[in-house]
Amino acid sequence: MHLHGKKESAAAPTARIALWYAFSNVFVRGMAFISTPVFTRLLSKKEFGMFSNFTSWESILAVIVTLDFTASVARAKYDFDERMHEYLSSILLVSNIVTCISWLIVEIFHVYFEKLFSMELIYIRAMFLYVMFLPAFSYLQAKHRIYRKYRFFVAFAVSSALLRTVTAVILVIVMQNKLLGRVIGYVVPTTMLNFVLWAVIIYKGRTIRRDCVKFAAGISIPLIPHALSGIALGSSDRIMITKYIGAEANALYTVAYQISLLANLIWNSMNQAWAPWLYDSIHDDRRDAIRKNSRIYLGVFAILVVGVLLVTPEAMIVIGGAKYYEARFVMPPVIFGCAFQFVYGMYVNIEIYSKKTALISMGTVGAALLNIGLNAVFIPKYGYIAAAYTTLVGYAALFFFHMLIVKKMISHLGDLYDMKFIALVLCGLGAMSAVSLLLYRTRILRYVILAVYCVLMLVIVYKKRDALRKLLGMRKRKR
Repeated sequence: MHLHGKKESAAAPTARIALWYAFSNVFVRGMAFISTPVFTRLLSKKEFGMFSNFTSWESILAVIVTLDFTASVARAKYDFDERMHEYLSSILLVSNIVTCISWLIVEIFHVYFEKLFSMELIYIRAMFLYVMFLPAFSYLQAKHRIYRKYRFFVAFAVSSALLRTVTAVILVIVMQNKLLGRVIGYVVPTTMLNFVLWAVIIYKGRTIRRDCVKFAAGISIPLIPHALSGIALGSSDRIMITKYIGAEANALYTVAYQISLLANLIWNSMNQAWAPWLYDSIHDDRRDAIRKNSRIYLGVFAILVVGVLLVTPEAMIVIGGAKYYEARFVMPPVIFGCAFQFVYGMYVNIEIYSKKTALISMGTVGAALLNIGLNAVFIPKYGYIAAAYTTLVGYAALFFFHMLIVKKMISHLGDLYDMKFIALVLCGLGAMSAVSLLLYRTRILRYVILAVYCVLMLVIVYKKRDALRKLLGMRKRKR
């Protein structure tokens, strides 16, 4: 297992890496989509809700008790390139120490935390066990990403998701305590695999270096409010819909929101390949290349998002069934919000490279508070669909905030992005989202537009086939 080495920039161009990350993310998300109808039938509503509560708290703990050091790995390449093994070992051991101390506190005051988490102690212990070894995967994944060594972790993520899902289904079927079976299936297979990665990191690093920990803390700890606020921005809608309207309305919104996150999946996949390239380009002062390729980067995303807008109603029927179809109108504003999320992420990458992480948290906390305030006003008045628009406003606010930070406080880098092009794309996607609200009422017209879209995509791919082969690192077949 080679965990360190030369960049694969020649053999693995950015576009091909993005494609493989997209495949990995689609597979992992696809396993969740496919297994959801299975678990909703095997588990009672109470058990299903309790497991949802388990994963929600797990995502929060994974940020707090590990100090969110993952965010520092990409930037550490430029300060600790020759000492990356020591760097990963140092931050992993420190995060483990913090996790163990937190776990001990929870054990001592377990009665309080059982009430806080709304779960029994056995599930809290399972949650901490999972979080203990999760950073090993996150750190190595981030490291492989910045060195363009994507193959191992794509295979690892796919096999881990498959093993976890299959194990969970089997245990839920055979065990009398189905909730426990679901939790064991979620925790144990992944923890066993992550433990192997943990052992590799510790063996190769075998140390805790103060300068490594100080560097990681300086970047990552200010980002903890950002990460937590991001979770709040994505989950407060559902909590407040349940509070003000009820669980059934929350179910409608949740299914629509999850399907709409296909756009978020595209962004996440592309950003995993884009961010390392951007950091290298800033470091090498290739501003013209950044400006040119950022237009391509954003343009490809916009084209794919239009396709998502056109097909998500059918995705809703496939995943949730006809009874959820009425919630299709949630999707356009949420997807448009993902476009703002995509663009603000472009600016956040610059802030991370420039070590301005405290400012990132300020923006996300403000956006989360704005979202919660708008939810409190508009959800009781207009229903669950209002939550989609408040989320859109939150992400739009994040975009403007981070754009101003980069423009005013990191001005020495210059204008790395074409603001006019960004505005044009956002206006176009906004118009398409508004049109989609009408298209969702007229299925035939939408199918015609979808057919035209598919034909145009095929024509573009055919005409640009040689350029795409080159971009993806594929060789042209000899006749």
